[in-house]
Amino acid sequence: MNLSDEEALQNFLLDIDCLDELLPWTKRFNLFDVLKISRMEIRHSNMLAWLLNPNENHGLGDAFLKAIVQIVVQNDDNGRYNILETLLMDFYSFVVYREWKNIDILLVSDAEKFLIAIENKIDSHEHDNQLKKYRDVLAKDYPDYTKMRLYLTPDGEEPSDTNYWDVLSYRDVVEALSDQKNAIEMASDVALVVENYLDVLRRDIVEDEKLVEICNKIYAKHRKALDLIFEYRVDGRTRLVDIVKNVLATLSRENMIIADTSSNASFLSFHTSAMNECLTPLKDANGSWGSECVYTYWLAVQEEKICGIFEIGGWNVPEDEMRIMQRMIDIEKPNDKRRNEFRYKRLFRTGWHRIEECDNIEEAVSDCVKRVIDELLKKEDKLLRRLKESPIEEGKFPM
Repeated sequence: MNLSDEEALQNFLLDIDCLDELLPWTKRFNLFDVLKISRMEIRHSNMLAWLLNPNENHGLGDAFLKAIVQIVVQNDDNGRYNILETLLMDFYSFVVYREWKNIDILLVSDAEKFLIAIENKIDSHEHDNQLKKYRDVLAKDYPDYTKMRLYLTPDGEEPSDTNYWDVLSYRDVVEALSDQKNAIEMASDVALVVENYLDVLRRDIVEDEKLVEICNKIYAKHRKALDLIFEYRVDGRTRLVDIVKNVLATLSRENMIIADTSSNASFLSFHTSAMNECLTPLKDANGSWGSECVYTYWLAVQEEKICGIFEIGGWNVPEDEMRIMQRMIDIEKPNDKRRNEFRYKRLFRTGWHRIEECDNIEEAVSDCVKRVIDELLKKEDKLLRRLKESPIEEGKFPM
């Protein structure tokens, strides 16, 4: 049904109660929002150091630390840890340090001759061979200790020093912490803080599948009205989005990307020729995004920074392409337990790139967008090369 703009807005207003489903995310008090620290890396490290310390006053004892260690041991495919010895340690013997020689979180047990180092990244990426430097420091200062080195990121990003660091995702943190919160009775004030922290992780750090589902349902039902609202609202973000769209169009004309003509203020998407060869568009517009596409790149624009995201869509995908998707998941998110049935799955993202302050805003935004897309294309090239190096069974990688 083709609705006029007026009819689309009228239908949205008559169905305005559909937004009530978002109230649990928009109306609930959250301490971390009040303090404006929901995405501050250092504050997350402080919170995690407190929760991981068995001797702190949170009431969890060693349960959360033990749960995290158990996740790492279960995902260990390299035989780094003796399962029984590791899980039967005296976790109360660990001492927790923050920013010890620049390592975000360090837990050391002299009694067990065991240490756990955690490098925490939320909106940034490792730089200057950080992980190798930290490994060398730990080897020098704790030569006889068994070392568990954890690279903690929102999506379980692979570390550069992959032979020595284990992957840990914030999804793992959410699952472990929520399990322990439900199993252990805590003081009311502590329970509130922990619940607030879990809410922030689900909403801002880990993709909240329920929230995504509700937002997509509302958007699918009132797409025209919501696009109109975003298109004509007047604020700084509108100007920023318009500039980003123009940059995408320019890069498309230069054959660097393929800009999505259906992009709007809330979904600035594009595709690439190389990925189209790998994941061929569908014949009908019945994919996850209501189009022929089975994947998308899109840019998230937030205040004065931009990041890029790559996602695959699992709806109505042919068997051959689903095998390719499963191999991509093996490469990018090997510990993903939700791989069989999904509508959207985020495989990788860039860090947040800040728009530099200068007199020419168009030039600054263009430079930022190009940096983000360059990082995405490097990740794409790495993924496609790894696919070619490990062909998919029962089919050939289409290149």
